[in-house]
Amino acid sequence: MKTDMRENEALKVIGDRIRTLRNAQGLSKAQLADSAGMTPRHLHDVEAGKSNITFAYLSALAERLSIPLAELLDFAEPEARAAVLRELHSFLEDQPLNELLFIRRALRMLKR
Repeated sequence: MKTDMRENEALKVIGDRIRTLRNAQGLSKAQLADSAGMTPRHLHDVEAGKSNITFAYLSALAERLSIPLAELLDFAEPEARAAVLRELHSFLEDQPLNELLFIRRALRMLKR
């Protein structure tokens, strides 16, 4: 019973991570599912923590989301990520527009 509970929690965490990353990149379920070779329904169930997912699909999703697979499976990362994003948001709120535009250009260059 405890194993089932841990497995369900793990599926929920992975599903939440996939949904958060997908939304952050502005992808629809259909777009992400198609690029990973999944059906949108299967992705929906994975994101809801209702369906198991194979390693091959996890790998394909991580690749499409441009993150290492290890990061997708790092269960401690979401809290740290949220804290960093809050800190960045707080910093960016106080910047003038010209600085924000410069920061955006720099981030786009880093992403390449």
